[in-house]
Amino acid sequence: MIVYIAISIAMGIAGIGTYIYFLRRGQFENVEEVKYRLFHEEQDK
Repeated sequence: MIVYIAISIAMGIAGIGTYIYFLRRGQFENVEEVKYRLFHEEQDK
């Protein structure tokens, strides 16, 4: 039982760490741009 709790806590910490890592890299700064990126690439050609 204690192993399951430890694994759950470790997975939670890993998830939060991954979120913070990508937040610092700027992954979530402009989420609306992704929808229109395909259209911008076609216009550049």
